Amino acid sequence: MVDGLPLEARVILLSAGGDAASPLLRKLLAQNIDWPLLCALADREQASPILWAQVRRLGCGGGPESDPLKRLAMVSEFSLLRLQRRLYETCDALAAGGIDAVLLKGAAVAHTAYPRFVERPMRDIDLLVEPEQADAAKQALQAAGWVRRSNSFADDAYDGHQHLPPYTDAKGSDATVELHTDLFFEGHPFRFSPKAVRARARRLCVDQHVLLVPDPLHQLFHACLHFAYGHLMSVSAWRTFRDVAALAGSGSIDWKEFVVLARESGGATSCYWTFRLAQAAAGVTVPSDVLDGLRPPLPDTALRILERHFSRGLMPTCVSCPSVRLRNLMWRAGVFPGGWNRGSVRPWGRLRRFRGATEPGPRGLLQRLPRHIRHAAAAPGYLWSVVCAPTSLDVPGSGRKSTPSGGEAGQRDSGTAGRRDSG
Repeated sequence: MVDGLPLEARVILLSAGGDAASPLLRKLLAQNIDWPLLCALADREQASPILWAQVRRLGCGGGPESDPLKRLAMVSEFSLLRLQRRLYETCDALAAGGIDAVLLKGAAVAHTAYPRFVERPMRDIDLLVEPEQADAAKQALQAAGWVRRSNSFADDAYDGHQHLPPYTDAKGSDATVELHTDLFFEGHPFRFSPKAVRARARRLCVDQHVLLVPDPLHQLFHACLHFAYGHLMSVSAWRTFRDVAALAGSGSIDWKEFVVLARESGGATSCYWTFRLAQAAAGVTVPSDVLDGLRPPLPDTALRILERHFSRGLMPTCVSCPSVRLRNLMWRAGVFPGGWNRGSVRPWGRLRRFRGATEPGPRGLLQRLPRHIRHAAAAPGYLWSVVCAPTSLDVPGSGRKSTPSGGEAGQRDSGTAGRRDSG
């Protein structure tokens, strides 16, 4: 189990691990749970239906304190059934327009690694289309009842981005559709293309709807890169770990081929950290020889320090790294040890496009200065805690609590905090 995270965050992450994690999950749930905080974190991670099912199965709920989680789970499952219907309507509309759209992320994994669609929570539908078909795809979306999201960022924020500005459901749900023309934003360092995904995609017939889904090996690889590189290991941890567990346990992954793909595509370290954190936080099983084949060229001591640091950033809690610069430095040391291609785009630089606007010039700097001073003052103590010794937060049942999404700890991320990846 990861060190340093508050009890409620550990419960959420561990619920992604399946039956193998049940004994430890039962033990954690027997402690003094802050149920409002647990519900807030579960809602943020979209974990409520799965967490509630596990709480009920383990006999750890049933009292009035768990009723909010039960209600969240019921609402989430209802929304997922509605999203499933809208997904099929959308795929039919695209197919009618001669557009072969490949399901990505949650929509794809839900149809290949889970027995039922509702067992893979999501709020977005991610579809990969050919760039030259993007305009026709937008027209098909509008015909299917999707409209450009009114509170979306300006169009130029999406220049060079992997997907177009999102569309929201005109029929009243809170779902969105993102049309992808690439897998990652412009300037990424990976040799992994949409063409390769399309070449191995296969068609499924589900309730008389024809769906195009990537090969499970590509789904797993994309999930790792999306989490570790695209979101700096600080967004969508629960869903990523659960997808890793489902895909790894499906028997459909050729692990030797996966290691070759990861190394040749430049994504080995992103996969390594995704798997290592999934093991540590959720008890997900990945073959040891796979981890050895993906391991960064760093000593064991450095890997343990980085694991402790990365694990504390999996959720926006009071133990997250207080310094953006330190977090970026640690991420770079773990994911691209020894440097990287100088022409590559740093993900945090790209994500700044989606941050809230700040006032430019000296006035804006003065407004931000107190926050920078606080973060700089806290950084040495944080670094000491991850390098040298456990703190009181490493003790199960510690009374220290966290904030689920608000406050400084939840907002200081350079683009990922406060911004949910809902697929």
